[in-house]
Amino acid sequence: MLSVSFSTLSDWNRGFDEKMNPLIVPENRGKAGKVTIQIVKSVVAKAKLMKDHGKTIRIKQFTRALMEEDQIVLSSKKVTEILIANDLIGARTRQKRPKFYQSLRQRIPNGLLSIDGSEFVVWIADTFFKFNLELAVDVGTFAHTAFSIADTETTQEVINVMESHIKNWGTPVGVVCDSGSANLSEDAKAYIKNMGIELVPAGPGNPKGNGTDEGAFSQMKKVLGNIRLNMSSPKALAKSFLTALISVYINMRNRLCVHGKKAPPEQQMSMAVSRDQRDLELQRLKAHKKTKVPCEKNQLKLDRLHWVIDHLGLNVEPEAKKHAERTIKAYDLETIGETESAFIKAISRKSNRKNLPYFFGILKNIQQKRDDDAKKQYCRERYNCQMMLDMQRRENDQKDPITIDHVMSMLEKAVTVKVRSVKEVALRRAREWTQELMKGYKYLGTLKKKFSDALGKLNHLSLDEKQKVWELIEQFLIPKPAEKSVTHSL
Repeated sequence: MLSVSFSTLSDWNRGFDEKMNPLIVPENRGKAGKVTIQIVKSVVAKAKLMKDHGKTIRIKQFTRALMEEDQIVLSSKKVTEILIANDLIGARTRQKRPKFYQSLRQRIPNGLLSIDGSEFVVWIADTFFKFNLELAVDVGTFAHTAFSIADTETTQEVINVMESHIKNWGTPVGVVCDSGSANLSEDAKAYIKNMGIELVPAGPGNPKGNGTDEGAFSQMKKVLGNIRLNMSSPKALAKSFLTALISVYINMRNRLCVHGKKAPPEQQMSMAVSRDQRDLELQRLKAHKKTKVPCEKNQLKLDRLHWVIDHLGLNVEPEAKKHAERTIKAYDLETIGETESAFIKAISRKSNRKNLPYFFGILKNIQQKRDDDAKKQYCRERYNCQMMLDMQRRENDQKDPITIDHVMSMLEKAVTVKVRSVKEVALRRAREWTQELMKGYKYLGTLKKKFSDALGKLNHLSLDEKQKVWELIEQFLIPKPAEKSVTHSL
């Protein structure tokens, strides 16, 4: 049952010198060099060669080949972004919605009880049996207080777990659970209300809202692993065996200190809590349920949803409408607008599409496309070959801005060098640079004055050479005439 993390094992697997002192290996994570345009070109060339040969690009294998064959050390994520930026693979985002959740972590033992169910499988020879484990975990101490095993998750199992917890540890202040039918049935609500317990259901599609039990199940399944019995036995044996395993796990788990606390959960649950502390936690739970983050955009999204339902006359059940109102807040307002137009076109062609699930199907697809396009644009701005070249040119231009001295140097070569090809190149470059300088001046007289001062400093030129330079300057400073429109009279 001992589970050691990979980070701990990596710390153990260290080298030692001849005196058995551990060798300190420098940490290089997060210190990779800048992705240059040469690296991008190499990655793109290798990917194009694979596609030309009809091979499929597998990111992990491709990244490993870059490191082994081309000595290019990049992460799989970075390689993926480079390939997306250069249109070699498609962008596919996996954004989970909703993101926001409020923490219900308690400060006193038996303040908030987390209840949830999870499926366990027991194999006997080639036959398997499925059971639902309903587990109660104290949120403040992480103590596993009660459990029940049945074929499926039912309201009765939830009540059984709560009765067992209350029998051993007393009545909790509140109970947090997911929005399943077993947890929020009328019988379960009535039982919780009669016991004077505050019910705090977690939001749908939000596992972190009831993360205490989710974490407990994750650790439990990791420790227990696959439960297999290589013998023929009735179902009762499988259930009794699973019950014994869970009991052993919970007894051992409650004796270990967690979350940096000095006392184990079992000892913390035995601590006395005053009535004032319980009342304070009860008020905090009620305030948590009433707390809502005001958001103008969310109201606009709800208004758009209500307009679609009312204006188009959709037949929506009350529960489906509540779920739609919770779900619509996770999507962008612009996406909802596009979905409205697409939905109206769709139902005008086929009237059987006039329902809320079809609307949300369009909404999901459009949002996915917008997320993918945003990811692709992000990658292109960072790792597209052509954009990187343009950016490099702009950076070089910014490092070496054109000045009057540069233009005067070109003009000096144009009037002093006797080679014709050099004269032509110098004149062309001087003309281009002068026109570039003219863009930064509204009054050309100021620029002309600066050229005159710079020419006066060239004392090594003769009077005739200075005269030729000045004639060229005056010729370059003549603005281009605007194109005149010609009208033909009929």
